[in-house]
Amino acid sequence: MTSTSTPSDPLASILSRQGHTPLRSESDRSPQVGPARGRSRFPLAPVPAGSADEMHRALWAGPDAALRELVADHATAAGLELVDEADTGPIAVQLMDAAALVTAPGTAGFRSRGASVAAGMPPLLVVTGEQVVTTSAWRSALASGARALLQLPADSEQLLSHLSELSRPRSDSTVIGVAAGHGGAGASSFAARLAAAARPEGPVVLIDGDPLGGGLDLLVEHGGAAGVGWSDLEGLGSQDGTALREGLPVVDEVALLVAGDGPGPQASALSRALTALAPGGGTVVVDLSASLVAAAAEHLDRLLLVTTATDHAVRATARRLDIWPLPAGLVSVVVRRQGPLHPGDIAADLSLPLAAAFRDSPAGTVPLLDVRRRGADRSARVLLQGLRDGGAS
Repeated sequence: MTSTSTPSDPLASILSRQGHTPLRSESDRSPQVGPARGRSRFPLAPVPAGSADEMHRALWAGPDAALRELVADHATAAGLELVDEADTGPIAVQLMDAAALVTAPGTAGFRSRGASVAAGMPPLLVVTGEQVVTTSAWRSALASGARALLQLPADSEQLLSHLSELSRPRSDSTVIGVAAGHGGAGASSFAARLAAAARPEGPVVLIDGDPLGGGLDLLVEHGGAAGVGWSDLEGLGSQDGTALREGLPVVDEVALLVAGDGPGPQASALSRALTALAPGGGTVVVDLSASLVAAAAEHLDRLLLVTTATDHAVRATARRLDIWPLPAGLVSVVVRRQGPLHPGDIAADLSLPLAAAFRDSPAGTVPLLDVRRRGADRSARVLLQGLRDGGAS
């Protein structure tokens, strides 16, 4: 039977209009029929209606008309108007054909990004319709400071995620990632303490972004709580943040997104969750495994890297930093004073600002539930105040 209804999934709408098969999930590359994502258990909110002048704008440069049309469909689904000149109105994101970037990087006002990021220019996404990306295209995209180089239509879902993220006001939520520089650094405990410290400033979501960890729910002694978890988010859309927040289990005023006894998140699921939660206000704290740091980076306002104060720990932390593709200025170091090294020396060795340093809490203290005046809890409060004031620490 042929349906004449409009697909509720913006990505499915784009691909069907362009004559492409919907994108398959990363874990299943076998042929399939129908939408790439399952129907969300969350009501997918439509893009707010409005005139073109009321929409955010995306600036396009490139000669490929078919590629521009495909990009325009994605932009519309994300609430953006694609324009060819930035004469008036704010620009939320710049999009450029990789071919134009290689042959004429100054096209339509695009220029080297070395100084433009500091000058407040909108982020750049590079797209291509070619099946094989040339080395020169990769180098040009990297030199221009592009957030991503995306092949269409294969990377349609990633493009829609990028555009949805960039079309939202970043001031709504403060999104903080916490990662360990090495095993046993105490990143999960510090993430929970950050969540506790953020409660006076509004709603807080604490995310377990470590698929191989023991679970934040058990760490804060809240295992088995009823509510939405990672296994329920297969069809999560970028407009589903409110419904997601309402479905999460809550402990001491902090909403938890955890796996429970099920599988933890993959990179695509984490990206969708952060995109959906970003505009909800308050604070989002995500405890990240080393394998998911790169996937989360574009969504973060700050990444805190936790290490202990030994030579062995600092070397391990430096090695992780070397393999993560992170934008400049995103990362600060948090030192757990377990070892002989001084926190300031550790920060200098890693070439990172020092966000906080703390000593271990007494044995038996439960993060989030047992809040202390000193130690890690005090460091978390001071750190958050520094972020609100616009500093690194």
